[in-house]
Amino acid sequence: MIIATFNVNSIRARLHVVIPWLKENKPDVLCMQETKVDNRNFPENEFSRAGYQVYFSGIKGRNGVAIAAKTEPDEIVIGMDGNEMDRIISARFGKISVMSVYIPQGQSIDSEKYRYKLDFLKRFREYLNRVVDFKGLWAVCGDMNVAPENIDVHSPDRLRNHVCFHIDARNAYRKILELGFIDLLRRFHPDERVYSFYDYRVKNAIERGLGWRVDAILVTPKLAEKAVKCYADMKPRLMEKPSDHLPLIAEFVI
Repeated sequence: MIIATFNVNSIRARLHVVIPWLKENKPDVLCMQETKVDNRNFPENEFSRAGYQVYFSGIKGRNGVAIAAKTEPDEIVIGMDGNEMDRIISARFGKISVMSVYIPQGQSIDSEKYRYKLDFLKRFREYLNRVVDFKGLWAVCGDMNVAPENIDVHSPDRLRNHVCFHIDARNAYRKILELGFIDLLRRFHPDERVYSFYDYRVKNAIERGLGWRVDAILVTPKLAEKAVKCYADMKPRLMEKPSDHLPLIAEFVI
């Protein structure tokens, strides 16, 4: 089984990237974030023609989450206790549950948006603690907008006051991990600088290695036991008019 996550940074603008990637890689489940489209205008037919059913929730111009799957899920849950409908969507496939989440970015550490981000992380932890069966098979995938460790950013000293690397956000994210999740990318690449985001605004960011690892696939221990690899795919980032994120892919033997 293959589960992938990809911040597409506007699904309608990235169909030329996402659909060929789906056809080539054939994940069983693809979690998407920052789809930036209202439900009425989501390009559902494009996924159907590629052999996928897709479930989505978003509003025009910002945020938005979706899950594309080869098979119909047994259950879809949108939002977090009836809120954050454009940031969280979950699907259950038999005994396996997969969640796509887009955590707020935060703008700047002295802004109201950063306080909202910290509050979101706190509420998200409480929600996960209630809904996730940590003895079962769960994957929480998405753009976490937090680089948890020094190895996850290119210049940790210079970036310590960035909203995605500030100590308060990192501590809030660690509390989520401490619920019992395993960060699969780190499980398979413990000492390697693997980045999932290269800012458009940074000249030659890829060539210069100026990336961030803010995307993750977090799994329960039982699902981690079935994982055989987890990696980032650079190819879509090198295409014409790409997303600024890379897909993360996890493969399991189930």
